[in-house]
Amino acid sequence: MEGREIDTKRLLLFFVFMILFIISYQFIAYFFIPKEDVANQQKIQEKEEIRIDKITLPDKPKLNEKSLFKYESEDFYIEFTKQGGRIYKFIDKKYNMDLITERERELNLLPLEIVTGNQDIDRIINTAQYEIFAKGNKIVMKTSEGDINIRKVVEVKGKLMIIEIDVDGIDKKIFLNAGTYPEEPSFYTHAGPVLKIGSDVLRIDVDDIVDEELFTGNILFAGEESRYFFKGFEGKIDSVIIKKITKGEDRFTFTFVSYNGPIKFYAGAKEYARFRGTELTEAIDFGTLKIIVKPIFYMLYWVYENTGSWTLSIIVLTLIVRILMFPLGYKSTVAMMKMSKLAPKIEEIRNKYKKDPVKMQEEMLKLYKEAGFNPASGCLPILLQIPIFFSLYKVLIITVDLKLERFLWVSSLADKDPFYILPILMGGSMILQQKLHPSPDSRQNLIMYLSAIAFTFLFASFPSGLVFYWTLNNILNILQSYIIKRVMLKSDGK
Repeated sequence: MEGREIDTKRLLLFFVFMILFIISYQFIAYFFIPKEDVANQQKIQEKEEIRIDKITLPDKPKLNEKSLFKYESEDFYIEFTKQGGRIYKFIDKKYNMDLITERERELNLLPLEIVTGNQDIDRIINTAQYEIFAKGNKIVMKTSEGDINIRKVVEVKGKLMIIEIDVDGIDKKIFLNAGTYPEEPSFYTHAGPVLKIGSDVLRIDVDDIVDEELFTGNILFAGEESRYFFKGFEGKIDSVIIKKITKGEDRFTFTFVSYNGPIKFYAGAKEYARFRGTELTEAIDFGTLKIIVKPIFYMLYWVYENTGSWTLSIIVLTLIVRILMFPLGYKSTVAMMKMSKLAPKIEEIRNKYKKDPVKMQEEMLKLYKEAGFNPASGCLPILLQIPIFFSLYKVLIITVDLKLERFLWVSSLADKDPFYILPILMGGSMILQQKLHPSPDSRQNLIMYLSAIAFTFLFASFPSGLVFYWTLNNILNILQSYIIKRVMLKSDGK
C-alpha cells in the first residue's frame, strides 16, 4: 500500500458508505433485498366463520356536505356524515393535518364505514340517514332500515377513540373501514397498509396487492400509514382485508378490519408520546436497521422530552459521539502526523521500487512498523460514525415532532434549509478542516476540496437537522484536532 493512497482510501470509504447508506439505501432495500411474499407472511385460513363475500363498492348518492355533525376535542376536529355515520373530516390540530383524503371523499368510501361483502346490505347501512348526537365525550350514531338496526358509539379518550358497534338484523361478519393512507410527500418512506400479526409488523407495498388480500391471525393493529401519519385500529382483530383500487394511473389501498367487540381507533400523527404503552409504537417505521436506529431515537427523544428542544437533542448526541470517538480521534491525529513525517521516505521507496510492487509493499510495511504507524487507524473514526449518521438520518425523516421544531431561520428541522445556509456552512467547515490539516499530497487536498463542494450540493436537499448535526460535528472535530495537536501532543513532547 502506498503512503499517498492512505488518505484516498479513507475518502473512498467515506464516499462509498455515505452514499450507499444515505442516498441509495431505500432504493437498494426495495429492489435488491429479497422480500417475503405477502401471501406467505400469513396464510389465509379457510374457516367459514371468517370468510366474507368479495368487497364491492356500491354506488352511493353524493354526500350533502352541509349535512354533517361536527365535534371538536382538545386534540382533534371531526366531522361525521349523517349519511352512513362515517368520518368525513378528521383534523389533527397540533399538526393541522386532515387525515381524510380527497380520494376517500371522491369515492364516498370513508372511515367507520361498515362492510359485510354483501353489496345490497352495504348500500343500505352506508347510505341510510343516521341520527347523531353527542353525550359528553361520546358521539352516538344510530339508524333503522327495515329489520336492520345499527348503533355506533365513538368514545373520545384522549388521543384514541373507542368504537362500539351494535348491529341487529345482519347475520354476516362485519368489517370496519380504516380508509386509505394520508396524502403527504413520502421521502423514501412507506405509504400504504401496515399491520402487526403476532410479533411481526408487515408493511405492504400497494403494488403487491393484486385485487384484495385477506390476512388472519392474532392481529394487534392494522391500518394505513404515510411518512408521519397513521389511521387504523388496535384491539381484538382476527382478520384484515386490504382492497386495492385503481383509478387511472393512481393506485391505492383501503384497509378493512374485522369487528369483534369494542376496538380502538386512531387517526393522527405517529408521535411516540401518543403511542407509548400501546402496540401502535410499531407503527413508527424504524426501518430495516432498527436495531441501530431505535437506541438513537430513544436517546434523542429522552433529551427532547426533558428539555423541550430537538435542537438541544442533536447537540447532546453530537457531543456524546465526539466524546466516545475522542480516543480514536487521538490515534487518528497521531497517525496522520506520523504519515506527514514519513512522506519523504514513502516517496523515496516509491521511486526506488516502482518497478517491483512486491518489494515496494514489503518496504512500506517495514517502514510503518518501525515508525509505529497503523494505516487503518485513520479510517476507524469515519467508519464508526456511518451507522450513527444513517440512524440520525432515519430518525429525522420519521419523527413527526421535528415538523414543529424551529432553528433560527429554519422553520422545521425535518425540512431542508430554505436558504441553504446550513449546507454552505457545512461545506465551509469541511474545507476549513482540510486547510488546518492538509495532506502531504496536493492531489489529495484537491480531492478533499472538491468533495466538500460536492457534499454541499448533496446535503442541500437533506433535512436541516441532519445538516446541522454534521456541521456541528465538523466544528467539534476541528476543535478536537486543535486540542490534540496544540495541547496534548505538545505537552507530551511529540
